Amino acid sequence: MKLTEKDKKEILTFLGKHKLMSLGTYYKEPWAAPVYYLFDDDLNFYFVSGTKTIHAQNILKNPKVSITIADSKQNPNGKKVGFQARGNATKVTSVSEIKDIIIVWNKRGFVPVTYKIFKKVWKSRFYKVKLNRLQIFDENQTGVKEVRNWKI
Repeated sequence: MKLTEKDKKEILTFLGKHKLMSLGTYYKEPWAAPVYYLFDDDLNFYFVSGTKTIHAQNILKNPKVSITIADSKQNPNGKKVGFQARGNATKVTSVSEIKDIIIVWNKRGFVPVTYKIFKKVWKSRFYKVKLNRLQIFDENQTGVKEVRNWKI
């Protein structure tokens, strides 16, 4: 299915309502971790994590990751909506990209940081996930619109 501008707007609106995603990684064994995320208009995801975490170590050895996002407050008896995706994760190393990410990070309402503080005290790094496939699951839709898949 082709990702239309209408689809993209719907996805970006959904993503903007949430801050936490489950990140799945794999090297020898699967591992999932909850991480706070950012995203851009091209549906790239960004998260910050310590370099010694299991998921960061897995990414070094196998950049393929999966993502899930859902509202944990959804009524289990009601209609559910969720987002699933997969792509490749890399550590962000460009200073200008890190500074741009920090601006967006602060706008999203996370603990405010500056580049100087980030470099001085955080032992964490930003990671970027470039998606290659995504899916929206929306029980409020009917028929073929309930589950929609796109390759990017």
